[in-house]
Amino acid sequence: MTALLSMESLTGGYGEADILQTVSLSVAQDEIVVIVGPNGAGKSTAMKSVFGLLTIRGGKILFDGDDITGWAPNRIVQRGICYVPQVDNIFREMSIQENLEMGGFLKTGDLTAAYDRVYELFPDLKERRKTLAGSLSGGQRQMVAMGRALMLDPKLLLLDEPTAGLSPKYMEQIFQICRDVRDTGVAILLVEQHAKQALAFADRGYVLAAGKNRHEGTGADLLADREVAEMFLGG
Repeated sequence: MTALLSMESLTGGYGEADILQTVSLSVAQDEIVVIVGPNGAGKSTAMKSVFGLLTIRGGKILFDGDDITGWAPNRIVQRGICYVPQVDNIFREMSIQENLEMGGFLKTGDLTAAYDRVYELFPDLKERRKTLAGSLSGGQRQMVAMGRALMLDPKLLLLDEPTAGLSPKYMEQIFQICRDVRDTGVAILLVEQHAKQALAFADRGYVLAAGKNRHEGTGADLLADREVAEMFLGG
């Protein structure tokens, strides 16, 4: 398996505090990889490190043949990585179409092909493209956020808690959309609080605890691991 993204023995955090302690993970071109673990494990911190949002004091991050350790977020976006944070991830006072237009800010020329690609993945959004994003349900807002990131046709999509606060219906819909996005050739790395459901649909997973790697494997293997189930999945 050739890694598109590789995090190697990464140590770092915010200010002087190292949240991550030699964390390693990888994502291949055709994979959905999920990071799970208890609160405070460093899950979101690990993801934000890929996007250049924290101080790295050890290790390195490789992406598609480049060492991107310490790169600024705008340069990382241009290289092909887009990040969807858990909160404040849409422009509420703009329409769905305007949100997508903002997502394509780095593109030059006609955005028609980008719109068509996003609306094919999110047909519900196409029907309501003139609707203000702030008036949408939580699940629909998450679709707008993901669609806005996909306007730049990234190689890797980072999703931080994409199903937080969503109903089971929308949670499954978001997971299915992740599969559809993966099938278009976009790799996905996500942090997810619904660990069992996430591992059931992901290709591979990593379990973090106290800022360190604890377990890794296929989603099915981690679900079947008795220690993982007892310590991190509620038995």
